[in-house]
Amino acid sequence: RRMAAMPDAGATFKEAVQALNHHPDPAVKQQAEQWLKQFQEGSEAWTVCDRLLHDSASSPEANFMCAQTLKHKVQRDFDDLPVGAAGSLRDSLVALLLRFGEGPTRTQLALAVASLAAHLPAAEWGSGGGGALQWLAARLTGAGADGNAGNSAGATALPCLLELLTVFPQEAGSYRPAVRPDRRRAFARELITASQAAVHLISSCVQHLPENTRNKRGRILDAYAAWVRLSQGRLNADDPSAGGPREPPQIDPATLAAHPLTALALESLGLHATDEAAFDHAVDAVCELVRATVTATTSGGGSAVDNTGTDAVGVNGGIPPASMPLVQLLVPRVMALRPALTAAAGTDGADDDVAKGIARLFAEVGEAYVDLIATGAPDAIAPVEALLQVTAYPDTDIAAMSFFFWDRLSHVLMGRRGDPSGDTNGGPLEAEAERARRHQLFRPAYVHLIQNIMGRLRYPDGFEHWHREERQDFKRMRYAVADTLTEAAAVVGGAQALQIIAAPLQELLACADAAAPSPSFDWRKVEAALYCVRSISKEPPPPDDPLLASLLASLADLPAHPQLLYTAALTASAYSEWLSGALSCAPNPALLQRLFAVLHRALFHDDTDTRGAAALALKHLCDATAVHLAPFLEPLMQLYTTALTSTSTVAGAKETESSAGTGGGTEGAASSSRVGGPERGMDPDDVLQVIEGLCYVVSALPTEQADPVLTAMLQPIAAALMHAFPPAESAGPAAPDSGLIVLHFDRLATVMRHVAHPELVAGVFRELWPVVARGLERCGDRDERAAEHICRCIKYAFRTSRYRLTDLVAPAAALYTQMFARRQHASLLFAVSELVRSFGRDESCFETLRVSLEEVMSWTSKILRELSNFDAAPDVADDAFLLAKVCVSHCPSVVINIRVLPAVIDMALAGLHVQHREACCSMLIFLRNMLQARDEGSVGVLRQVLPPRGEALARALLGGALGSLPTARLEDVT
Repeated sequence: RRMAAMPDAGATFKEAVQALNHHPDPAVKQQAEQWLKQFQEGSEAWTVCDRLLHDSASSPEANFMCAQTLKHKVQRDFDDLPVGAAGSLRDSLVALLLRFGEGPTRTQLALAVASLAAHLPAAEWGSGGGGALQWLAARLTGAGADGNAGNSAGATALPCLLELLTVFPQEAGSYRPAVRPDRRRAFARELITASQAAVHLISSCVQHLPENTRNKRGRILDAYAAWVRLSQGRLNADDPSAGGPREPPQIDPATLAAHPLTALALESLGLHATDEAAFDHAVDAVCELVRATVTATTSGGGSAVDNTGTDAVGVNGGIPPASMPLVQLLVPRVMALRPALTAAAGTDGADDDVAKGIARLFAEVGEAYVDLIATGAPDAIAPVEALLQVTAYPDTDIAAMSFFFWDRLSHVLMGRRGDPSGDTNGGPLEAEAERARRHQLFRPAYVHLIQNIMGRLRYPDGFEHWHREERQDFKRMRYAVADTLTEAAAVVGGAQALQIIAAPLQELLACADAAAPSPSFDWRKVEAALYCVRSISKEPPPPDDPLLASLLASLADLPAHPQLLYTAALTASAYSEWLSGALSCAPNPALLQRLFAVLHRALFHDDTDTRGAAALALKHLCDATAVHLAPFLEPLMQLYTTALTSTSTVAGAKETESSAGTGGGTEGAASSSRVGGPERGMDPDDVLQVIEGLCYVVSALPTEQADPVLTAMLQPIAAALMHAFPPAESAGPAAPDSGLIVLHFDRLATVMRHVAHPELVAGVFRELWPVVARGLERCGDRDERAAEHICRCIKYAFRTSRYRLTDLVAPAAALYTQMFARRQHASLLFAVSELVRSFGRDESCFETLRVSLEEVMSWTSKILRELSNFDAAPDVADDAFLLAKVCVSHCPSVVINIRVLPAVIDMALAGLHVQHREACCSMLIFLRNMLQARDEGSVGVLRQVLPPRGEALARALLGGALGSLPTARLEDVT
């Protein structure tokens, strides 16, 4: 309040800046910050900041704040300037640039000038039409039309020009200036067109800048790198509204190869030991030069065409012939840094920054010329050896910089990114021979790659105390290594890759003992090796491979460490398809027994993630090997029973706490002394995985064998439901626990969905129908979530059984209709739509479905009368029109009739402009399908119903197309 009361805004500004930077009281700092924000929004900020910047008495903090304020004003509030004020603002900014030396204040002023150039077209910078850069060069240095800064440029003007040359290309296409998209694109084109003149200006700065200019080399290289990138039509920020191909290159590779600034950048690469900052700037510049050599192959999204009009793809590995001189200049100089990388690896992290720059250069060269490298030409092998050196670097982050190259090279060699042998002039046999030659050539490199990176997956010391972010970083690193191992195995071959990884693993497993592990046993090494084995599962060895069978069998001997069991379970899961093939070749019940033993231990471990991995692995194993698991039915049923009972005491509380029905593990359950290990509280989702796995086994059995197993599976679920929903004459819980209801019906739904014996599913569900109906009736009025899960269970039973449950269609439809009349739950509308989907083409069910649809649509039309009703109940609207759409597809006369269709169209007219995406899309799709109906009955009804509503419907659709609805829905509207 005291600052706001001062009459001099400049003095108040200075006081606020002083308080913001130096006052000890946080409250005063906050007050100063609020005042400064308000001041920056006002129009007086233009004149006050300009005056303070010209005042030599202003403090450095005030100068920086003023320069930053002017930059923001130019970017956001340029249109607030009076007509004709832009010229005086431009002159003042140039004068201020010359007044301030190198530092953050001058950088902010340079950015303000760049933003001003984004607002002012080239014609407003002088009669020559050269744009902002030519005007600024002439103003600052007296440069002529040739773009050369004259000797008259002083020690202050040239650094200012160089700063402008650095920030201008970085602002090309930027969204910070508040300009229209066409002006943003025009400004970017102006700068791209001026890139050749800008590079000439940078060369002049090299000649005329005083030698004692601070960071001269780094600033020149930064500017050069930015203009090289821009000269190739690449912006710092892409404009997604621009469309079409990017601008064509303005500086050809031959000019870049002969340019003295290129020589300066390459020379600066040798300064890694003496001037690390200059080396970093040189790395940026050389990376841009490497990208410039392949711009012609990617510009415009088409194939490369050189200046002779010849298609260049396939020649020199996709590199245009015109770029080869620059490539031949860059690659040897970059590869000459290999000894420096070797030296950095031995400094115990002291030279990691230098190594990072070298690794970046190697990766840039490898990725840019991967097609040339894949040809196997002698001169193209050096980058492969250099990138192998990167993979061996001690720091994993630096080693990972090479991973993308190895992935791309693998894709080329395996033909997943074009045919690597497509440039041969022979036939298929010659192409295959060439492909084999390349595989043979690069296979040793990928062997070394596997050996270099497989050890990076080991958990380090102290990982137990990591924060969440550290765990996420480690997980991302593991994913990256795993992806690279997969690509390496594709080139090397699954069997050889497994041999490389398994060599140290077999020695480690020899010390493993589940009961009493050896003191020399290191679980982290074993876990890392198993993770590698799991990573290459997409490239498995042949089904009769004894090594993999031995490794999988040895999993049962692992100690019960959570991370170790977790990875062991997922490894077994990853090779479930291979195991199926191996068992088909030669039955191996001992291997299956050992795998189920390790999964049993993991399934009832204390660790939540370990239990989840084991449940997933059990499901996948049962799915892949179901035809071989009949001898294991008894232990699988015991496992199933244990899993069900392990959650019976805790799932209700867990489900009640989680209204969404999902969550983590349920630890802390009471243990027991049951044979096979203590019971643990399993996550309900993990139990569903176990049930699904057993369903696959039951599905593989003959019907007569599957019947008693299915009955045994359903017995505990049916007993729980009977207890929760006894007949009306029996005593039972007045209000069963919502979580337990969801739990038991989800289990029943899993069985109904995944048992592939429709006749058995129909029989057992018919027996369970009374308790299912009681459950829906008692939950429908008080628990929408439970009712939704019950309807989902019924849906899967009908889908699996189809016509075998037509006798339940009438009672189900009547129950849905009765429940919807009492409580308009969206799930009930969806349930009716599922009945229509399953039985809509069954003539015996037609009348039942017609009556049900008429009644639910009658109730729906009463609650969806105006747009606000749709906003309040979008799920009801979505499912109502989903039901109507399904009817149009399966039994059109149920909805396209004179009794139902008028009310449905009236609802669509009332809610067509609802902003809820799913509800609106359901309406639009229904209207489209309805209008496309061509059967005689539908056409007759439409001719009666549409004319009174045609004008209103057309207006509603046009209103949606013209802006009432988001652009994403325009296709459905039109």
